[in-house]
Amino acid sequence: MSRFKSKIKHSPDEAIKRLEEIAKSLKTPGSVLVGLPKGSNDYPDGTSVIMVGVVHEFGSPSRGIPQRSFLRSTIVEQRSKYKSLMKKLTRQFVSGKITSEKMMGLLGLKLQTDVREKITDIKEPALKSREGNPLIDTGHLRQSIVFEVIT
Repeated sequence: MSRFKSKIKHSPDEAIKRLEEIAKSLKTPGSVLVGLPKGSNDYPDGTSVIMVGVVHEFGSPSRGIPQRSFLRSTIVEQRSKYKSLMKKLTRQFVSGKITSEKMMGLLGLKLQTDVREKITDIKEPALKSREGNPLIDTGHLRQSIVFEVIT
């Protein structure tokens, strides 16, 4: 992981390329991905929403930007809740009440909702340039968080 952090500090383009490689390796049937997919709409000024997400998720010490994890921290903090949800959904699937696609879609929607809420709830580290939530300005980053079920 330290190698990855080093690439973020020195080359944002390399960080995005590495994240794309990781995402591609995770795209196996039956997977649910949540985050900022390739092709996410950039900000109106052309700034990459993916780069903004990466910089906040991991921080950029060389630019004085602290880590404000919204993806990894959500998964860690809500892990037991997701396990319980998967047990419930699996029982419904096994009993024929829902399809596997519906099961994974419900999980994806829950993850997407929780990550968006985490972005809303983050209060610190604060931005030096303004007060308030450091990840909510226009709401673009928050609204760009989506899920995808790989079939």
